[in-house]
Amino acid sequence: MTKINDDKMTGQELAAIRKRLGLSLIQFGRALGYQGEDNTVSVTVRRYEAPNGRPIPPWIARLAIMFDRFGIPDDMAGVAPAEKAD
Repeated sequence: MTKINDDKMTGQELAAIRKRLGLSLIQFGRALGYQGEDNTVSVTVRRYEAPNGRPIPPWIARLAIMFDRFGIPDDMAGVAPAEKAD
């Protein structure tokens, strides 16, 4: 289970959550509420996940922890369950 201290989440922890959920960068970004071109969404998530990357805002960390604990509603990632990454 993910730690509670969401104000210090690292990129490695965020990436681990995304991978446990089986989501691509784009799918995870959409679930977090990012809009726009797919490339822009994936670059944004990649920057959060990078070592020494962009600081992860507390609200992103909290959403990621919630998704990790309870799952992600299929409609929030903008894809059907069959399209989730392996």
